[in-house]
Amino acid sequence: MTSCTTQEAAQALRAVHGRFTDWLFGQALPFWADTGCDGAAGEPAAFGAQEHLTCEGVPACPPFKRVRVQARQLFVFSWAALRGWPEARARADGIFRFLLGAHRADGGWASRLTPTGEVLDNTADLYDLAFVVFALAWYARLGGADGQAVTLARETLRWIETAMSRPEGGFLNCLPDDGAAWQQNPHMHLFEAVLALYDMTGQTEDLALAHGLYGLFKTRFLDSEAGCLGEYFQAGWAPAAGEAGQWTEPGHHFEWVWLLHAYTARSGVETWAEADRLCRFALTHGVMDDTALVRDAVSRDGQVLSNAARLWVQGETLRGLLSHDARAHGALAARVGDNLLRYYLRGPVACASAQATWTDQLDAQGLPRVERIPTSSFYHIVTAYDELDRAVREGWVEKNPA
Repeated sequence: MTSCTTQEAAQALRAVHGRFTDWLFGQALPFWADTGCDGAAGEPAAFGAQEHLTCEGVPACPPFKRVRVQARQLFVFSWAALRGWPEARARADGIFRFLLGAHRADGGWASRLTPTGEVLDNTADLYDLAFVVFALAWYARLGGADGQAVTLARETLRWIETAMSRPEGGFLNCLPDDGAAWQQNPHMHLFEAVLALYDMTGQTEDLALAHGLYGLFKTRFLDSEAGCLGEYFQAGWAPAAGEAGQWTEPGHHFEWVWLLHAYTARSGVETWAEADRLCRFALTHGVMDDTALVRDAVSRDGQVLSNAARLWVQGETLRGLLSHDARAHGALAARVGDNLLRYYLRGPVACASAQATWTDQLDAQGLPRVERIPTSSFYHIVTAYDELDRAVREGWVEKNPA
């Protein structure tokens, strides 16, 4: 796909890192801490994050706030505060207080709140719960809420295991059960959340659920013959009927690559073989040769199901490539990072703050497909940057000066 020396790849990645750093800390974080949140930063009241913005870059103000979006932004500002960005702590504190309005008396969490923080939908959604635990783990690193965040994260995991477990392994999509196809995606994010909690506490018991989730990945989600990751399943974890059962997402392959290496680093369990199979499948079938954009979906046998390319997919590709083998994939990672900055990390033409926002998807022709500016994308942007920053500061990039 691309040919350059290791030294040239390192130089290209350092250039991408510099541009990404300037955009994130100089443009995006200040804008999303202001326009992207309710209320004035530093005020004591509980102010939530905006659900999404219009194409003009102003709050859309729908009549709801999803808990997953609040949790993702709690992570973003907790991460930024840990990096020393001065306005982030006040925003993290406010979003945390707002998020507490979703905490149910039984230990679960509601899925939607009104814009002022009242419960709108009391459904417990596994995807949302995973991000709640993830965000609480990151917020706890700030020492916020005097240990309450860790307590809530642990209680939430216990509630999930008690209330949502399936006899066949894994967990319900939501409670009450909606009867929809079983999904790997929320389990992937739960895996990430458990690793984040363990990073915070260092307590072995906080890693316990990760072992079961890895086992579920290895025995149910991973297609050992095709070397790919299934998305949708029927009862008992057999692939779903029709196209849903054939549907795979290269972005999730790369996300699992990162997670498997993170799990190995914390548990000592060797996962290289599985990570390498996922990486090779996604590289072979997901990456477009001419542009290095990564498509949204392919079938288990590698047929293209969607040539559109979401922002989050590019971010997870960058994260996965750098975690798996930065020396081998550095040149491609640099192209993916450049694509992010060139095509995605700039908002719609009509947006007055385009330089601080983003385009969520390119269509099959490579043109922006824009209906709104989703706040939720910031999570993927930050995790991609974090891995790039790690590679530049601690990894092979610094060992290969230009």
